[in-house]
Amino acid sequence: MSLRSRKNTCNPNNSIVHAKDRRLPIAVCFFNNKGGVGKTTLVANLSAELSLNHSRKVLLIDADPQCNLTQYVLEDDEFIDIYENQDTMATIYSVIHPLSIGKGYKENLPIKHTKHFGSDIVVGDPRLALKEDLLAQDWRDAKAGGTRGLRTTFVFYDLIEKAIGYDFVFFDMGPSLGAINRAILLAVNYFVVPMSIDIFSIWAIKNIGEAVKVWQKDFEFGIKNAEDPGEIPAEYTKKLRFIGYVTQQHKERTQKGSRRIVEAYDVISKKLPEEIEDKLSGLYSPKIINPHLGDIKHLASLAPKSQTLHSPMISVSAKGSYTITRSQARKIYKGIAEKFLANIEKIATAASP
Repeated sequence: MSLRSRKNTCNPNNSIVHAKDRRLPIAVCFFNNKGGVGKTTLVANLSAELSLNHSRKVLLIDADPQCNLTQYVLEDDEFIDIYENQDTMATIYSVIHPLSIGKGYKENLPIKHTKHFGSDIVVGDPRLALKEDLLAQDWRDAKAGGTRGLRTTFVFYDLIEKAIGYDFVFFDMGPSLGAINRAILLAVNYFVVPMSIDIFSIWAIKNIGEAVKVWQKDFEFGIKNAEDPGEIPAEYTKKLRFIGYVTQQHKERTQKGSRRIVEAYDVISKKLPEEIEDKLSGLYSPKIINPHLGDIKHLASLAPKSQTLHSPMISVSAKGSYTITRSQARKIYKGIAEKFLANIEKIATAASP
């Protein structure tokens, strides 16, 4: 039976949604194959801003085997309760594992609500890394149009199809160009690149641009030559689009009573727009959007305090100096959210007939 024939889909309240009522959420992944760029912090806090202050329903997918997003948005007792028993854990691993043993896609998503971030989450699992080989092996079959290969590669697209009732699905990903991240990038509508101001982030942009173009070309060939066209989702006609980047971790120094970015990093910062346009050409149009979504500067100890309290930076309840940095965080994430939503609107408008 074709996987496309199964239409029972569950919304966040576990009620059945008929096919004619289905509206797919906008799927976005946050990705940089360079680590240490504040990716997870951005995913968590942007989702909180959209959920709490912009009335958007967001489903987080922790697809990084390090599970940092899960540890951030869930309280300690919730986190421990989930991972106490591997046999009954409801995680991202339980989404992909049935497919890997020939049982097809999982019918329902293991969704958990976050207490303070206003969003829901499919929690991470270190065992997800064990499925890298499965996706890598089946990719060869997918590129040739093989049924098993296409079915495996569409596993995260199937997850998105099941996320009925959400406005956005946000994927947090590990810093690699491996098979798991490839399947995610081929499934989502858009990607955001968190960046630090250094030469390695520019190299990472080049890697991402080259890899995505090759993957899309190979996958399009596989879809065109599919053994069973019924395995291809009817809605899967889109191409991945770059929606923007966020610069983080500015290196600053005090000079004559004011703080300024170190000169060498300031030079790199000014070159970023040109590098982005050059390396990601074909994945966005600079005539339609401004891809610079904003800057996240150091906010003293607010970030670690936010992580300790499992609360978004815009809602940290601590007083004292945190009052000032919390106000700064609110301004930063409000600006990023507004530009993020505006870019999606502009791209959608440009694509409309």
